[in-house]
Amino acid sequence: MDLIAGLLDLGVWNLIGLAGIVMIGLPHGALDGAVAMHLGLVEKFSTMARFVIIYVGLAGLVVGAWMIAPSLSLILFLVISMLHFGAGDAKNGDGILRFAETLAHGGLAIVGISQFHRSEVDEIFYYLINQDTAIVWLVINVLTVAVIVAVAACIAQAVKDAKWSATSLELLILGIVYALVPPLLGFAIYFCLVHSARHFKRILSTIKATVDLSNIKNQAILFTTASWIAAGIAFWMFADFAEPGPTVMRITFIGLAALTVPHMVLIDGIMKSKQVAVV
Repeated sequence: MDLIAGLLDLGVWNLIGLAGIVMIGLPHGALDGAVAMHLGLVEKFSTMARFVIIYVGLAGLVVGAWMIAPSLSLILFLVISMLHFGAGDAKNGDGILRFAETLAHGGLAIVGISQFHRSEVDEIFYYLINQDTAIVWLVINVLTVAVIVAVAACIAQAVKDAKWSATSLELLILGIVYALVPPLLGFAIYFCLVHSARHFKRILSTIKATVDLSNIKNQAILFTTASWIAAGIAFWMFADFAEPGPTVMRITFIGLAALTVPHMVLIDGIMKSKQVAVV
């Protein structure tokens, strides 16, 4: 009962948001094994084992870095998340305009939610680093200026080019959502229903030509189950069952950070470089 009561202290909407992040966010890289097969990185059991070891090793390095330098790790996680989210959502322009759209999409989800709900987000940040959050907010305040400029650039482009209208409308709607709903729910809505949905659709359309659908399904089940089991073990080992909220936050977001790094290396690094090489 203490565990249930402690979780309910987080609030129903926050719990819904956390559930979405855990169920869909942590296995965000569920297709990464199939992507590795598509890229020719995995061709047999030994190369799959090597891929998994490297993937888990990179995730472990992130957790280790977080334990040593939590504030710096949180800042880097926020920055790379902005870039990764934005890169997945941007669809217009080239060069500086492409970067502006990337920053607008990814930045609004991170700094927008943070600025709209400073006190609640500050509490989450404190749970994650267990120390003063001033330096984190300093970086967020600087990034906020850049994101405002990027959003303004997208709106200005929409005035001149109709294809940017959908981008501007999406940014407006998401901005309203971020302002109105609790921060964890707002992030879950974006991460699960917008970014992850696009990511899965794009990746699936790319890899299904070279990887059998049964293999894709098996890889997705494997990576998803592994991420849930790891999160469950971590919670069981470290949770204070009388006050589980802080532990749930740490496991969810530090786990998300740990999985984001190898996922980015594969998707934003190796996969994009190979696509460029083909072109």
